[in-house]
Amino acid sequence: MGKMIIAAVAAALCLSIASAAAEVWHDDFEVENPAAWQIVGNPDIWKIADGFLRAEVKREWELDYELYRFQALRAPYTHFTVTLNDFGGDRTRFGFAIGKSFPDTPEEDAFFYVFFTDEIRARRFDGKGRSHPFRLRVSREPRTRWDTEALTQLELRFRVGHFEVYADGAFRTEFRDANFDKIEILGFVMEGINVANEWEGTAWVDAFTISGPTLAVSPKAKLATTWGTLKKQP
Repeated sequence: MGKMIIAAVAAALCLSIASAAAEVWHDDFEVENPAAWQIVGNPDIWKIADGFLRAEVKREWELDYELYRFQALRAPYTHFTVTLNDFGGDRTRFGFAIGKSFPDTPEEDAFFYVFFTDEIRARRFDGKGRSHPFRLRVSREPRTRWDTEALTQLELRFRVGHFEVYADGAFRTEFRDANFDKIEILGFVMEGINVANEWEGTAWVDAFTISGPTLAVSPKAKLATTWGTLKKQP
């Protein structure tokens, strides 16, 4: 009996340590939080409204890749899970980007894997409306498309070069890219598809959560998020 008690105490202690080491950061998009998000590119695209992060494109805008960059946690990120709730768009290409720059090719823009509701695409872009072709690296994402324009939940798991994707609670796909040993850039992306100035559209996401061991949340960003949560309470 004594050994069982000791084992139970040890297990509880390990669980406590693991919980303390893991950080969870959540945004319900109730209030603007510039300490947690940086707009790179056209600021007119993004807005917080009705408890959503919303994005839009208009005919007169010349868009390529616009970035709503996450900065509440200090990069690099090696072990994390991102969960997006109520994620989709209408007449847009709205996705979540996971990317990094490479020191051996400083003249090239960052390399991203962009997770849309219906596919995964590899892109290089600067977040200011410009993108460029690949030159030195080969992308590893699966060339698959799914018939899902919107998702109740998209979950992205990253473990030192290994990507797993879950859509509405079901496993969707996985792939590995050894070049992605750590991630430097996270954020939402609006891909410009109105090259012919024909489309106007909107996109949305209701909530964003990132969790993982040893993620460091800046006090300013955490304070802003906490204040937003308190404002929602009656």
